[in-house]
Amino acid sequence: MKSDPAEYKEIVRKLLEKTRQGRVEWAADLGRNSFRCTIGEPETSRTLIARVNEEERNFSFTVMASGPDDSAPVLIMLDRSNNEIFRAVSNDLPTSPEEEEISQMIEEIYDLARRQALKIEQKLVLASTLLDRV
Repeated sequence: MKSDPAEYKEIVRKLLEKTRQGRVEWAADLGRNSFRCTIGEPETSRTLIARVNEEERNFSFTVMASGPDDSAPVLIMLDRSNNEIFRAVSNDLPTSPEEEEISQMIEEIYDLARRQALKIEQKLVLASTLLDRV
């Protein structure tokens, strides 16, 4: 599925901004180097009958590495039913300034999500403290 970057550029920009501000909570997802956040109203227990517009209130984003060396991160937006809204892939060789901008934003989202979900800063401080005791 090829999405038009103009369709989702503003969403990617806002997600990056909120991630920088620490207002988006990223968690490790099922796959290696895959991280997920959910935005919208908190989920309640699912029932067979959905309220009107319930689908429109919850979305999730998954950002993951598309290769073993964490190159070319991919950002996927899903609705509550796990339907893919868009898939944006970072491009090492962008063909336009807009594609380059989106690629840079996706790469930064991936890095920030990874650092937050894996608690990298806290682990580095702990490792340093432990090494000081050796």
